[in-house]
Amino acid sequence: MPSVHLPLGEVASIYVGLPTKASETREAGRSGNVLTVRNLSGTGLDLDNLTDIDVSERDVEKYRVQPGDLIVSSRSTSLRSAIVPERAGGLLINATLLGVRSTTILPRLLAAWFESPEGMLELENISQSGTHQMNITVSGLGKIIVPVPDLDVQRRLVDLLDTADAAYMSAIQAAEDRRRIANEVVVNNMKEAN
Repeated sequence: MPSVHLPLGEVASIYVGLPTKASETREAGRSGNVLTVRNLSGTGLDLDNLTDIDVSERDVEKYRVQPGDLIVSSRSTSLRSAIVPERAGGLLINATLLGVRSTTILPRLLAAWFESPEGMLELENISQSGTHQMNITVSGLGKIIVPVPDLDVQRRLVDLLDTADAAYMSAIQAAEDRRRIANEVVVNNMKEAN
């Protein structure tokens, strides 16, 4: 069965992060409660540099992420996304991020689509760009037309992506090991030359 193409807003709930002021935030390391755009890394989420905000007198439940949510930079100089892992469930996102929660399309596929040239173009097209910063809104993101394959096809495609990611990580580890061993050989030979 071929994919249907639907507006993202019809297959997902999209929410904006918590509005914050710089004066109410502080660097918190691992103990923080808020994800910001700087937590989006090339391989997912960096959970070692969270921000902490006192939310004791604010209603923040609608800003909490759940494992499997896709978060997308909404105000940034580059478009980035990441899937929320189990250990980050319950954290808040700030207004530099949008959250996408769907039971119709698997988050791994949606992330792959956003990273594709076609998906990047769609994101750029809905961005309200300033001079150097892109601004993506909930409304704009909801209008993007995304391919939605049958759930069985989605699962097979996610398996393919997971296999490719594992091979990629193995290749990176092997390259790092080769570099480390070469450095050890050079250092040991330098010591012996004296």
